Amino acid sequence: MNSKFHYIEISKNGPADTLEINEGSFNEHLADDEILIDVKYSGINFADILMRLGLYRDAPKKPFIPGYELSGIVKAIGSSVTKFKVGDEVMAGTKFGGYVSKIKLKDWQVLEIPDGLNLKEAAALPVNYITAYIAAHEFGRIRKDDRVLIDCATGGVGVVLMQLCEKVGAEVVGLTTSPAKKDFIASYGAKAYTFQEFENTDETNFDFILNSSGGKSLKAQYQRLSKSGKMCCIGLQSAVTDGKGNFFSQIKAAITSPWYPILKLVMESKSVSGFNALSYFDDEPWMQKHLPSMESTLVKPFIGEVFKAEDVARAHQTLEQKKTRGKVILEW
Repeated sequence: MNSKFHYIEISKNGPADTLEINEGSFNEHLADDEILIDVKYSGINFADILMRLGLYRDAPKKPFIPGYELSGIVKAIGSSVTKFKVGDEVMAGTKFGGYVSKIKLKDWQVLEIPDGLNLKEAAALPVNYITAYIAAHEFGRIRKDDRVLIDCATGGVGVVLMQLCEKVGAEVVGLTTSPAKKDFIASYGAKAYTFQEFENTDETNFDFILNSSGGKSLKAQYQRLSKSGKMCCIGLQSAVTDGKGNFFSQIKAAITSPWYPILKLVMESKSVSGFNALSYFDDEPWMQKHLPSMESTLVKPFIGEVFKAEDVARAHQTLEQKKTRGKVILEW
C-alpha cells in the first residue's frame, strides 16, 4: 500500500534556504521487525547545519534527507513486534532520514517515551540525551564534587548534561556567547560566564570539560584541566561563523585545533578524547544496553522554539546563528 508523505531534502550545499520540502509516495509495507510512525515532531541538531554546509564528512551522497530524531504515533507494526502497539506515542533515533512526516524503522530504534515527557519534549531528547550520557558516564565518569566545564551550556546537549551533573552532585560552569543567556544557565544550578568573561577568570582544576567549539578553544581549555582531568570534544562549531561555513572559517578552525601527542598527555596526566554520538545510532547492542537507564536518569529537555516543517529554513537559521536556547524542533 502506498500513501503520500512529505520530506525535507538537502540536494546541494549552501545556506538554509537551499533546504527543499517535497511530497513523495510512501510504501507502507512493513518487514516483520519494522514499525510505521506518523511523525509529529523532528529534532534539529547542529550536525544538520554542518551537513547542509558540506562540512559533515559522513553525510550521505546528495540528495538525502537529514535528521536524527523524531517523535510520533505508531500507525502499524510488523508481525514480530511485541513491544509496541498501534496508537502508542513513541520517539526514535534515526541516523539520517528524520525530517519526514512518515517513517518506517526497526523496532530496536524506537523508544518508549518516559513518563513526564510529551511528544515535543520526546523529539528533543534522543540525540542530546545520548550525547550527554556518553560524555558524562562513558568518557567523563563524572562523580560527586567533580568540577565540570560545558562550553555549549545553553544548547540542547548542555541543558541535558547540566541536569545529569546535578544528579551526581558535580559542580558545573557553563559558557555562552550572550550575556542575556547567563540567567538561563544559572537556573540549572551552574555558574555562568560568557566566553569573553571566562577567558579573564582564574577558573581551573576542571575534572571534565565538554568542548563543542574546537579550534583555539581546545588549547585554552586544556590548560584549565586538573591532574587526571579529561576533555571530550564533540564538535567544531567554530567552523561556522555568523551562520555560514566559509573556507576561511574552516581552515582557521582546523589550523588552530591543537595536536596532543601521547607523551605530552602522559607527562601532564591529562586526557583528550572525542566521539560522534550519531555513530551510536546504528549500534543495536549499545542502544539496547544503555537506553533503559533513561528512566532512572530522566531529564527534561528545554524546547527553545518550534517551527512548522515548511519553515525549516528559518529553524536552521535560528539554530546556526545561536538565537535560541535549548532545542529547536520541527512540527509536521
